[in-house]
Amino acid sequence: MINLLLPIDRKAVRTEYHRRLFVVGGLLTFGLALIALVVLSSFAFVLSLRRGEVAEQIAGVKQQFSVEDLTKAGKDIGQINSAIKIFAATAPHEPITDILKKIIDKRSAGIQLTSLKFTTQGDSSVTVSGKSQTRVALLDYLEDLRAEPRFLKVESPVKNIIREKDIAFNLTITMAPLK
Repeated sequence: MINLLLPIDRKAVRTEYHRRLFVVGGLLTFGLALIALVVLSSFAFVLSLRRGEVAEQIAGVKQQFSVEDLTKAGKDIGQINSAIKIFAATAPHEPITDILKKIIDKRSAGIQLTSLKFTTQGDSSVTVSGKSQTRVALLDYLEDLRAEPRFLKVESPVKNIIREKDIAFNLTITMAPLK
């Protein structure tokens, strides 16, 4: 295609083309900016409404858990703790776990414990059941238990030492009262 316009007219047409291109591009840019502004302003409006709702929820929670209630609960907990300390100070026995630990620690390699039963009816006592590989190991275990000052009496029936090997035994250990 041959352009038959004069060079001055060609320049005028090209200038008009660039001007129209600039106007159309400017209008499209302005339209996109306007749409973005509308969308962002709607988001901002919705978020400001949500902010008010969250502020109301926070105020409601603050009313539910007032400082006075918390201090009152703290005082109640302190009174309960002091009552527990009074009960703990007047406990007549040492912790059961300490007693059982002593019984378990006294056993030698040939002794296997199968049952430990703690009773507090009358005098405190522990019933121990177990197995021993040899009579000597059982007798050593009994002597170690009798040497413990916290154990008042260690009772072992005669049937525990009748066999020489693979002995199933039962013991009753009576605790000395705490001073």
